[in-house]
Amino acid sequence: MRHDTSFIGTYNCAYLKGQEFLENMIKKFLAALAVASLALNAHAALQIEITGGINEGHKIAVIPFTQAQGSTGTNIAKVVSDDLTRSGKFAPIPMQQLPQGSVTNGQINVDTAAQSGAEVAVTGKAEPAGNGFNVEFQVTGLQGANKGKVLAHYSGVAPANLLRQAAHRVSDRVYELFTGQKGAFRTRIAYVVTRHGQGYPFVLMTSDYDGYNERPVLKSTQPIMTPTWSPDGTRLAYVSFEARQPAIFVQDIASHKRTKLASFPGLNSSPAWSPDGSKIAMTLSKDGQPDIYYYDLASGSLNRVTDNRAIDTEPTWSADSRSLFFTSERGGKAQIYKYDFATHSTDRITYQGQMNLSARAIPGSNSLIVVTRQNGFRVARVDADGSIYMLTTSSLDESPSVAPNGSMVIYSTVYQGRKGLALVSADGRFKAYLPSTSGEVSSPAWGPLLEK
Repeated sequence: MRHDTSFIGTYNCAYLKGQEFLENMIKKFLAALAVASLALNAHAALQIEITGGINEGHKIAVIPFTQAQGSTGTNIAKVVSDDLTRSGKFAPIPMQQLPQGSVTNGQINVDTAAQSGAEVAVTGKAEPAGNGFNVEFQVTGLQGANKGKVLAHYSGVAPANLLRQAAHRVSDRVYELFTGQKGAFRTRIAYVVTRHGQGYPFVLMTSDYDGYNERPVLKSTQPIMTPTWSPDGTRLAYVSFEARQPAIFVQDIASHKRTKLASFPGLNSSPAWSPDGSKIAMTLSKDGQPDIYYYDLASGSLNRVTDNRAIDTEPTWSADSRSLFFTSERGGKAQIYKYDFATHSTDRITYQGQMNLSARAIPGSNSLIVVTRQNGFRVARVDADGSIYMLTTSSLDESPSVAPNGSMVIYSTVYQGRKGLALVSADGRFKAYLPSTSGEVSSPAWGPLLEK
């Protein structure tokens, strides 16, 4: 089946002409993938290069923690400062910019530190406790009615190899103190890497959101694409071409046990897990044109959602699991539509911009993240009134995924001639690239919040 102007929203948001839909999807996916490292260690596989927003947000002083011998492999204060900067809501003040005498033996001098303009100071220590370390911190107010007050205090024991997670927990608590929302710094991301010329060149990876603690989930001789997390963070759904045609699998991350969900003739793509964990939406072309379906995990039934002559693809769920957003060209060019399960109605959501693709709901809001075609393909936010706010200035962005607290977006882009990942805060303040230390990565997916 041929189309004069068809698109592939399942991976790269590029529009294609005069080619078979499935054939082009495979070709474009293969062209997008590149070499990446499979190193299994605690170092960052993705190096974060900040490009904007570091002078915006709440001024905060993160004082170097007092750390016992054996805990110094993780600079807790630096991890916290980096986390808060990336959220776009904080502007940590470097230690060297604090007035002399602001800190004595790890203790904050409130009157002196207040002269820096910082709203609060974060101080803490890591002391031996059993086989690990007790990490303790407090947030002290420096201005106004909060001056000198302890606004937050927490302590907890962490094994030495999980000190970065303990540092991220500090960041989560500080973020929640200021915003009222849970922090997302202990979350993990999934992404696809390749090593051409290797026995298993295609690898599905997970890592901490900042690129540390990288782990392989699946190695394959054929392409892997569009991973999506289960709401409890224990499983990934993805598309694999291992049988030389696309099939959708669900895999347990710990046991590596997996189940094949869909391997119909034609297109099997774009799996998307519902927030309540009960369903997985997907794009299938088994009945003709690519349409939206969902698989009910409890009953094992496959249900069709759309039935349209145009291409419908890239399903993603609303936060309450009651609606599906998807990309369709039924209006002539690709725009975002919404299907409501209660009313069985479909409404067009986006009107501005030449094309809008790859919708992702922002938790805790009525806004969406999309890839919009304006001077190239760029990440943007669509607010409830339909207005579009550009978040990036690059021109080849794709595959956005939103942090589970709605604060940040990770996406694929081309930076300095190489394909890699990038971060942007949902308000557009903070921007950073995450190039791999030894190659290129693509197709990111942000995991859920950790409750413990």
